[in-house]
Amino acid sequence: MFYHELNSKIDYTRTNLRWNAWGANDQDFGRKAQMPQILELLKREFQLDTIRETPAVALEDIHLPKSKLSPADLKNLSSFVGKNNLKVDRFERVFHSAGRSYYDVLRLHTNKLKSFVDAVVYPQKDSEIIKILEYCSKNKISIIPFGGGSSVVGGLEVIKGKGQKAVLSLDTTRMAEILSIDPISLTATIQAGIYGPKLEHELNLKRYTLGHFPQSFEYSTLGGWVAARSAGQQSNRYGKIEEIIASAKLISPSGVVETLRAPAASIGPDWNQIIAGSEGLLGIITEVTVKLHKIPETRKYFGLVFPEIRSSLNFIRKANHAEIKTSMLRLSDANETRLYEYLGQLGKKNTPIRILKNLIQNAVLKLKGLEEGKKCVVLVGLDGSRLDVARSFEALKPLWQKAGALYAGEKLGQNWIHGRFNMPYLRNHIMQFGMGVDTMETSTTYDRLEDLHQAGLEALEASIPGSKAMCHLSHSYHDGACLYYTILFPMDEKKPEEQWLKMKKKVSDTFANHKAPISHHHGVGFDHKSWYQNALGKTGVAGLNGLKKVLDQKEVLNPGKLFHS
Repeated sequence: MFYHELNSKIDYTRTNLRWNAWGANDQDFGRKAQMPQILELLKREFQLDTIRETPAVALEDIHLPKSKLSPADLKNLSSFVGKNNLKVDRFERVFHSAGRSYYDVLRLHTNKLKSFVDAVVYPQKDSEIIKILEYCSKNKISIIPFGGGSSVVGGLEVIKGKGQKAVLSLDTTRMAEILSIDPISLTATIQAGIYGPKLEHELNLKRYTLGHFPQSFEYSTLGGWVAARSAGQQSNRYGKIEEIIASAKLISPSGVVETLRAPAASIGPDWNQIIAGSEGLLGIITEVTVKLHKIPETRKYFGLVFPEIRSSLNFIRKANHAEIKTSMLRLSDANETRLYEYLGQLGKKNTPIRILKNLIQNAVLKLKGLEEGKKCVVLVGLDGSRLDVARSFEALKPLWQKAGALYAGEKLGQNWIHGRFNMPYLRNHIMQFGMGVDTMETSTTYDRLEDLHQAGLEALEASIPGSKAMCHLSHSYHDGACLYYTILFPMDEKKPEEQWLKMKKKVSDTFANHKAPISHHHGVGFDHKSWYQNALGKTGVAGLNGLKKVLDQKEVLNPGKLFHS
């Protein structure tokens, strides 16, 4: 049994990965055949007269400056890792110079990215990393750690530290093995460069799961999850990555920090929680020991249709307060529900039977008070023993019935499981036709969720006239939940970068004004830095910079990000 229909055969050969878009060349949007209809929908929504083509520039046309590393630097770095593990070619340098945020992809798409790494190094063991850090510290070379490259917050922005001459990308993906599994304690020690599908596939073969499935799962690594405090889609059951860590190893220019493998301790500040969220500023994460789970006996994923946002939020709050065991409670607001309904109908023929079925379905929804334009869908995920799943289902039933929700069956849940990692490919296509999509997320307590949900939507749509914003609640807790926004918009023909910057500032200011964090699981990077620092305060920033100065005395690691001046 393989947990959640994993694709474990992705070819991660660097040239098989798109250098300026999401994913691999041999994977694509599941509804690619329906792109003409999707584009027509967006044209109507944005009230556009025509759809313009905006093709990407070719790799050969990217303005790539000459590497600032000297022949002596390249020779020395090559001696540490072997000549086949040091790359200076065009593809490798461009591929490693940006993440996969809308802003990153936009600049690659339009040839507006200005800064590039000067080389890429692929270490294969800790001793090589130690030599690289020592050399770069002595020779004024900045280092940007790189895993899957899926950062959407400017975590890979190429910034040289003060007084430094060049930037090196340190790619960890050749350190990607499961080193050991402890079946008694149910833990595994794993190299940090392993991609999600390989990690989960190998655990599944031994009847285990990590249970960590972020949206970026197919193209992100264990080390990246830890560095950015990632959240998987089944976090209600398994926790965020910082809760999954049992111990970690961090190699800094000043030495190695390796935490004890223990279930709990009272020995001062927790280094596991310092390493989690460090985003490459303190050292290179090379090994992580994680908590495992046996593959659940069964699963039940199903949909519920609620009359409006308030009743669905209350259902999620009450389910958490009742401590009902769930893996996932995922709420799509009215706007997102409408989009997914449209996508679900694409490619289906309107036969007489289907037309009749839709009429009956709409009549039932109307009878239940589930109005078009207000109704919301909650996807519920239950994993565990057959008895536990049955008990959770029965415990949830009176809560959704009291809220006026309609049980919509397991097909919605199965469809979501089947296509849940596929949506980022949609951006690849619509960007070719002058349209953009971006995401941002935060969290807040239950008493403020409804207000923040509305304020975020209003901020996004006000920032880009004609745009369409939507939101889902993807992770929930005892005291609150995450809000994950998506905005679709017509790209500004003349100043698309300024358009994005205005939108980003507007929604980020809204989060800050509502006392909500700038990120729930995407991290801080460069894009969120000013809001994070304002929230942290001068003393908090100074304290973190002091920690960095001890571990990274020459300040070569990922300068300019998170809290670093």
